Formats: sequence, C-alpha cells, structure tokens
Amino acid sequence: MKLPIPRGRRAILALGVPLGLAAAGALVFTQMSAASKAPPAIPNPGPSEFGPMLALEDKVVNLSIVTPGGYKYAKIGVTIEMRPSAASFYKLHGTERTKQETTELASYTDAVPLLIDAVGTTVSSHDSATLTTVDGRAKLKAELLVAARNILGETEVIDVFFTDFVMQ
Repeated sequence: MKLPIPRGRRAILALGVPLGLAAAGALVFTQMSAASKAPPAIPNPGPSEFGPMLALEDKVVNLSIVTPGGYKYAKIGVTIEMRPSAASFYKLHGTERTKQETTELASYTDAVPLLIDAVGTTVSSHDSATLTTVDGRAKLKAELLVAARNILGETEVIDVFFTDFVMQ
C-alpha cells in the first residue's frame, strides 16, 4: 500500500511543524545544558597591579622516586594571588592596602589546611628529575593553580607563585 505524498499546505504542515519543533527543542537543550560561565565581576589586575596575596606556610614533601640517586625531598613555599572584592583594591597603597588585604584574606582562613594538603599531594606526585626542569616546574605551577581553583573557586584565584623551592 502506497501512502500519498501530501502536497501544498498540508506538506508544509506535515513536514515543517515537526522539523521546526525538533530544531527548537535542540536549540533549547543546548542552551540549557551549556555551562554558564560568567566572567568575574572584578577584572584581572593590570600592569604593576596585583590582588591580595595568600601566603601558605612552607611545606617539606617526599618526592616520587623514579630514578635512583635523585632528590628525595622538596621544600616548597606557595603564595596564591586572590581576586579582590572590589576593583578599587588595586589602587590602594600602604597601610590602607595592608588593612584591606588582611580583611579580604580572613575569609580564606578555613581553606588554608585544604590548600596546604593540595600542595603536598600535588608536589609529591612528581619526581626530582621532572622538577629540575623549567617545563616541569611550569607544569607543577599549572597543577597547583587548578587545585587552588578547585578549592577556592574558579574565579577567586588569579595565579599561584613559588616563594621557596629547594630540593635535597
């Protein structure tokens, strides 16, 4: 049995409406399922500007041993640059800046043990042969940045800096 092919307006209704609804549904689905990543309200610092600095205590870490005779320990100091609560922070100087920085960093006190643990875990997964290269340290810095952002928030952390790095 052959089905008749609709012609004219019936063809448009019979084929166009379901296809249009399917396209609209696909568009709505992709828009709703896309991760909404809003840009930070406070911009990144400009040249010669920097956000509040959260200095973590130095940590001695056992390194992964891949090659015998390599270094076994690393003492590492890490400071995390945080995004300030207002863009006007970048313009502060002297005691005003120190006071505001202390106020801003107070909200991260509870996260410091988690950050120190993340530093230890991340560094201990590397061996001394890797960490003696520039690329190895850059990779470690990128991993520490990801770990800090996972703990404190994607938009809260601007950068991570090594303040001490010694291997023995």
